[in-house]
Amino acid sequence: MFLAGTVVLGLAGAALAIVRALLLARIIAGAFAGDGPAALAPHLAGLAGVAAASALAAWATEVSAHHSAAGVKSALRRALLQRVAERESAGERAGALAAAAGRGIEALDAYFSRYLPQMALAVAVPAFVLGWMFPLDPLAAVIVVVTLPLIPIFGALVGRVTRARTARRWQAFSDLSAGFLDSLRALPTLKVFGRSRDAVTAFAALAERHRRETMGTLRVAFLSALVLELAATISVAVVAVAVGLRVLDGGLALQAGITVLILAPEAYLPPRRLAAEFHAAAEGVEAAGAILDSLEGAAPAASPGAAPAPSRPAPIEIRGLTVAFPGRPAPALDRVSLRIEEGDYLALAGPSGSGKSTVLAVLLGLAPMASGEVRVGGQSLAGTDLAAWRRRLAWLPQQPRLFHGTVADNVRFGAPDAGDEAVARALEEAAAGFVADLPRGIDTPVGEGGARLSAGERARVALARALVRRAPLLLLDEPTAHLDPLTEMAVLDALDRLRGSCTIVVVAHREAVAARAGRVLRLEAGKVAADGLEMP
Repeated sequence: MFLAGTVVLGLAGAALAIVRALLLARIIAGAFAGDGPAALAPHLAGLAGVAAASALAAWATEVSAHHSAAGVKSALRRALLQRVAERESAGERAGALAAAAGRGIEALDAYFSRYLPQMALAVAVPAFVLGWMFPLDPLAAVIVVVTLPLIPIFGALVGRVTRARTARRWQAFSDLSAGFLDSLRALPTLKVFGRSRDAVTAFAALAERHRRETMGTLRVAFLSALVLELAATISVAVVAVAVGLRVLDGGLALQAGITVLILAPEAYLPPRRLAAEFHAAAEGVEAAGAILDSLEGAAPAASPGAAPAPSRPAPIEIRGLTVAFPGRPAPALDRVSLRIEEGDYLALAGPSGSGKSTVLAVLLGLAPMASGEVRVGGQSLAGTDLAAWRRRLAWLPQQPRLFHGTVADNVRFGAPDAGDEAVARALEEAAAGFVADLPRGIDTPVGEGGARLSAGERARVALARALVRRAPLLLLDEPTAHLDPLTEMAVLDALDRLRGSCTIVVVAHREAVAARAGRVLRLEAGKVAADGLEMP
């Protein structure tokens, strides 16, 4: 709606420009003819009114264009955020994604607020202006018709170079953003291993590449502006010569000639602006391509017709499941089939990269299935309301994330309605007795990312966050990876107490974890190598 409004307001501005040209021509011709102030006063008042109306139309056009772009940018940001929340791509760098979500989406402002409306105006306004020029001076109108196509032709030729340049510049900017974020995250490791200078050198190379691509893009933009302005100026000059000679010979009235001279630049102005806006919008178009590529792999949001979540979280049947990630030579899971009964305590064992965590990702609806099927309680997860399904399970990832807030806030993240007693119980089950020794107990702030806690303490708070949900399906990815042996035994004892009350699937690297499970499934190279009761 706002985009259509922008075009309509642009056409109104063009109509006002024609009225302004007619009034100016009348005033100038009248002044040469000796008309007095009284005769010219109505036209001067009309010219002032047209100027005020033009300013108002320009303001309204900017407001409408801003709303048009803001609506699209807001929708893209929501879609991108949902894409990250639903299924984060394993091969995508966070810095590149942040660049697309920030500067990339902002760059779309010029595309939606200026370039798209200008495309319509570049066709409509010249036709509108020529419609007024033909009755006044057919020869000048023919000259405009013949020379006007030069603007889009030159613009298209330059646009091909601009598009390639902009693509390289955007890639350089994405690499620069990703490199900076990677270096910032790895700063402690770089310092400890004495590689910080190498990181600075690599970052400087990325910055230099971005500088070169930016300057190259600007050079093309300036040269294209010169070419288009030169073409438009020569075309207007040809019209001016033709009009001037015929006015001198008396073949064309002075007022008509002045009107044509004022209108001629208005015919060339929209195509010139379109070319200029193309350069301004090129970065946004390239960013939009990157954003849409990211959104293509997003898990689809549940539609009104999505099937309800399974009423029971088990039995879980995985049949011929294959999962492949871009950039990996072999599938993460290759035709895997298994069955998990209700109340099972299943441990997934195997070497790193064998597909253990991918099984959990499939159950969470976070991994793309190339083939196969997952059925829960006899119902296929395909087409299921994933949000409702996830409310029936609890998950502890390999690297749990704590948020800025208190210990209780982070535990309640798993169950917002949980009271203090439920929080305390979950912390006790997670062997997080250290919380009682904190200055303010469960109300002690943990800092961003749990900065005030040790790695083991963060892992136990995250485990409590999973346990407080009291979910019928508990998915744990190496729950004791950061714990000492004594604390590990306490956590495994807590899981033993949950045996039978819920279905537990745990990724196990340590033998002690697998030894507690009722069943051990061993994976190797994405395939089931063994399925039994004892750790191989």
